[in-house]
This record gives sequence, structure tokens and C-alpha cells, in this order.
Amino acid sequence: MDVNPHSFDALYSEPRERSSLLSWDELLCAIRRSPQLTALDAAVVSRSCPEASVPSAAEPSVPPAAGSTASAEAAGPDTANRAPTWDGLNTVIAALRGKDLLPETLPTTRSPTVMLVHLIEELALVFAGHRGDRPKLGVIGSEPGIDRAQVRFETECITWSIAGRLGLRAAATGSLKRYLKDGDLMPPISRDRVLYTVDAVEGLFGGALTFGETIRHETPSLFSLDEPLAV
Repeated sequence: MDVNPHSFDALYSEPRERSSLLSWDELLCAIRRSPQLTALDAAVVSRSCPEASVPSAAEPSVPPAAGSTASAEAAGPDTANRAPTWDGLNTVIAALRGKDLLPETLPTTRSPTVMLVHLIEELALVFAGHRGDRPKLGVIGSEPGIDRAQVRFETECITWSIAGRLGLRAAATGSLKRYLKDGDLMPPISRDRVLYTVDAVEGLFGGALTFGETIRHETPSLFSLDEPLAV
């Protein structure tokens, strides 16, 4: 991240720059609305044209929960209002198993959305370096002694951003929800780490748009449902 020419950590550390920059919740909103771009590119565009990224008077000032009309439209007409399928989720699970990225334990649930959000959260922890070095993945562990609140907040930002870009019905939770709703002071955070991790996780599946198609795949039935089966 030190060589990143678009370092948002450095940008937001300059007091002179802050007044002309989008707040973190506005930046997340812009990223969520642009699944056709990488998270970093969406953030850079928002930095260059902030007036195009700030919600209009007709839009809510707080980014909508994933799965709302705004986030579903952002994911494109092919995925709007379509929940993930187990066929699609099994494809994701198989891919993660092949890359040795599948968590040892998975939640017991009948909801593919719940399972998918759990997997995204686990991947967020890995690619943000909060699970230590992963040389094969090019992941450098986060700094020693990093505050747990920072880890939690970064993970929530990453998970919520990806969920929104995929059009999932997954609301903000934890400290992220409190910050977006009540405007509480934001915990320490590496904006660069959040952006790069969003791109790394989505990159496993060819980007946000391809990822969205993958999780909604349905395997055709062997038999036509309108024809009685012979017994």
C-alpha cells in the first residue's frame, strides 16, 4: 500500500484536503453503486468528481441497505431482485475449496444469502491480512497489535461494500451500522486496505458483475417440470 499513487489513507490524513473529500459513508455509497468498476477505481472517480457521487436530495443521506432498490439496480438488471441460489453458492464453495480458502466451519442455515455473507466476511479477514501472512495469495499480515475495533470495522466495511455491489439483501451491522445511522466517530481504519480487499475478494470470481452472476446460477433440471414422470 505504500506505493499506491492513489493512497486514500494519505489523502484523508491531510487536514487541508478533508473539506473537499467525500465522507467515508458517502465514499462507500459511491463504491456500492458502481459494481462495473473496481472498488479502487470507483473511489478514484468519486475523488475526481465528488459532486457525481454525493446522494441527491431525493436519495437517503445514509447508504441504503444492500438489497434495496438502489443497490439492486446498481448490480444490473440481470441480478436485480434475484436472491443467490444454492447452485451458485455451491460453485463459490467449490472454488474456495480449490484455493484452500474455505473456512473449516460453516454456519448451519437454509439461506444461501446468509452463507454467502459469512463467506465474504471470512475472505475479508484473510485478504485484509487480519488472519496473518498468506504468501501464496500475496497477503501481508496487518500490523502487530492492531486494535480489535479497527479489525471489526474494516471487516464490516468490506463485507457491506461487497454485499451491496452484489445486490445482496444484507444490512449493515455492528459498529458500521451505528456509524452510518447515528454519525458516531469512526474507529481507526485503513481506507486503502478496505478498497484493496474488496477488489481482491471480488477478483477471485472475475469481478463484482461476474461474481453476481455466479451466485445466481441455477442448474437446469434434467426433466421438464410440466411433463409427468413415468413410474
